[in-house]
Amino acid sequence: MTTLTVLPSGKTYDIAAGTSLLKALQSVGEPILTKCGGEAKCEKCHIFVTAGRKTLSKIKPAENEKLDGMVGISSNSRLACQALLGEEPVTVELIAA
Repeated sequence: MTTLTVLPSGKTYDIAAGTSLLKALQSVGEPILTKCGGEAKCEKCHIFVTAGRKTLSKIKPAENEKLDGMVGISSNSRLACQALLGEEPVTVELIAA
């Protein structure tokens, strides 16, 4: 288990390591969008990882390609559908759609 903190709500949740951020956020009722069902195709689940970025799974080519073509990304950007939680606490900021 790891601790996931979600901004702007500030709520924290205990989530199993290995869970995608998208599934974790959906399971606790946080407002996260997706149109592609977690296939790294729609960009809707773009989030900022404000703490614990290194504990997440590495960015794979499909996610990297999608992020490269997006506007408004930063070095903290991830697609929630592609980022798997590790063992350390993570803080993410949801981006208003």
